[in-house]
Amino acid sequence: MHLATWMDRPLMRLSRGRLRLSFVIPVLLLRCRGVRSGRLREVPLLYVPIDDDVLLVASNGGQARAPAWCHNLRGQPEVECLMKGEISRFAAEELAGQRRADAWDRVTAVYPGYLNYAERAQRLIPLFLLRKLPVAPRG
Repeated sequence: MHLATWMDRPLMRLSRGRLRLSFVIPVLLLRCRGVRSGRLREVPLLYVPIDDDVLLVASNGGQARAPAWCHNLRGQPEVECLMKGEISRFAAEELAGQRRADAWDRVTAVYPGYLNYAERAQRLIPLFLLRKLPVAPRG
């Protein structure tokens, strides 16, 4: 898992999201700004598609702490994702309550390993819905 994550970032960037080492479920390259640094961060993540939108799971591989990108999405929810050879803009929303419960059922149906991560992490794993933003007109 660590090797695939490390290799996927440059491989996906160079191939515009077409090539990656992790083939089990869809992977995107999340591009977000660091809340404190303002620097562009790129993170390959498993995702669950919902039409044009995307579900992201801040499992951090079952670690006790949420991943850094989770904090960045909370502070700066407008992001870009490279997937299937295209870059799209999204607005991130952290899910809560019944919407989170429904989304959790959906992501664990795609990747049951998240159940193990939740048990190991002993924390409520944040879920984010990324809503696709319209393409800005060129001019």
